[in-house]
Amino acid sequence: MKKLLLVSLLAAATTVLACNSSEKAAPAAAPADGIAPAAADGQPKQTRIHFTNNYHKGTNPGQYDTNCIGIVTTEQIKADKKQKIMWKISLINGESRDDECTGLTDLSSVNLRFENDVMGPAAVKKLTANSGGVIQGEISDDEAHYNNTRIQKYQVYIGDKKAGPDPIIVVPCSSCGEEE
Repeated sequence: MKKLLLVSLLAAATTVLACNSSEKAAPAAAPADGIAPAAADGQPKQTRIHFTNNYHKGTNPGQYDTNCIGIVTTEQIKADKKQKIMWKISLINGESRDDECTGLTDLSSVNLRFENDVMGPAAVKKLTANSGGVIQGEISDDEAHYNNTRIQKYQVYIGDKKAGPDPIIVVPCSSCGEEE
């Protein structure tokens, strides 16, 4: 059920990106496989975090204790060492505004929390949005920060509360062994 909900939200988010001309410089819609498209030379990889109202607020498994739920448009971002990644927060979440997230007024409260130091130890496993709703990071060039895994898990938070499912960043590294 959780995967079906995620796929539905991703499909709606992709439709918005393709149809909404009012947002400037929107990145290309995520391909059907949920992997972020390649970035132009020297440009960061881009994806969006779409927020929707949380109608099932709670602390049970599969629930989030926040007014809004954030879904990263691309489930996987394939990135190389030193590659920059940019997440843009969007409160427009689908074809209609019926479940638009109006409860998120301070975009700088949104942050991404990583299991590893994939963004380097200076990030302290956390990247925070600026007041304009942009989160930026750069993949570490030190393979020791990947904890011997290609799959780097992270989650969307609002303040100190989990606010969405866990997408991944896939980083190739010689010491990581086989891809999961």
